[in-house]
Amino acid sequence: MDLAGTEVTLHTQLEGILKDLKDKNFEGFAKYFHPRAKVKRDIGEKLESIINNRYEAPLQFTVFRVWRLKTPAAGKAIFNDCPEAEGARIVGSYGYEKQYAVWIQIMGQNELGRLIFSIAPDKGKDLIAGFRIQQWTQTGDDWRVWANRGELAESKQNAREAYFAYDISQKLVDGKDLVVYPVQAQLLRKRDEMFTQAKLLAAMNKDLGVDSIAYIGTLLAREGSGLFIREYLKAEKATTELHDMCLKRGRDLKAKSWLKESQGLRCNFLFKGMDPQKDSALGGFYFTPEDLKLSKK
Repeated sequence: MDLAGTEVTLHTQLEGILKDLKDKNFEGFAKYFHPRAKVKRDIGEKLESIINNRYEAPLQFTVFRVWRLKTPAAGKAIFNDCPEAEGARIVGSYGYEKQYAVWIQIMGQNELGRLIFSIAPDKGKDLIAGFRIQQWTQTGDDWRVWANRGELAESKQNAREAYFAYDISQKLVDGKDLVVYPVQAQLLRKRDEMFTQAKLLAAMNKDLGVDSIAYIGTLLAREGSGLFIREYLKAEKATTELHDMCLKRGRDLKAKSWLKESQGLRCNFLFKGMDPQKDSALGGFYFTPEDLKLSKK
């Protein structure tokens, strides 16, 4: 697409976005967002924090893909067979006859990622109506490599390892409400054939000798893949107690072979009645593989 010739407003906006990303100028990033996005003024700082936590500098940002989407009835539509979309279906935002889908690639020293933008017109400007940060690789490998690892583990009847590999694979093609990858449903089905969440919880609780683990998932961290758990508390605990509790869980999970030497752990804590599928405000901690070394006191 000749953006300079046919989409001057969009071209100008993308130039500004790229420049601010490259210059680490996140403070005023809210100016690029559409009013309907309802973002707060600190959206730039939050975006910067996520990028810094996932990708090792120096970083390169480039416009990777741009699609012009036309919806005559201004309804919400899913666009199939978009060129160079790698099998993805692009989801259009409701209420616009013309809009854009933009993928900006993040190239870090460790991983590849994408900023996925839904861009729509507002008072003569093209502004971000929706966005998502999608990690495209984990430990340098894309979803296909992780799916192959799942299949290999499955062939060796290592159901738990297969479950986690398939889970990481499906996370790498999770476009939320902006991009749909049909392969994600297949990966989720293969994952759940290995273990249900209930059986996985039962196995971990048994190995740890507790009954409080409420959720288990995979973790995409800068240091590598790891695990994420949510755990029920019977009573309020001080922050220092929660810190030590999570550290102990990590070291115990490593001793029980749930975590490999290269994997870290993130914990979040809940009270009974809270949704185990969602983080709570009670707090949480992340421990790197280095933190979890069993030799540490």
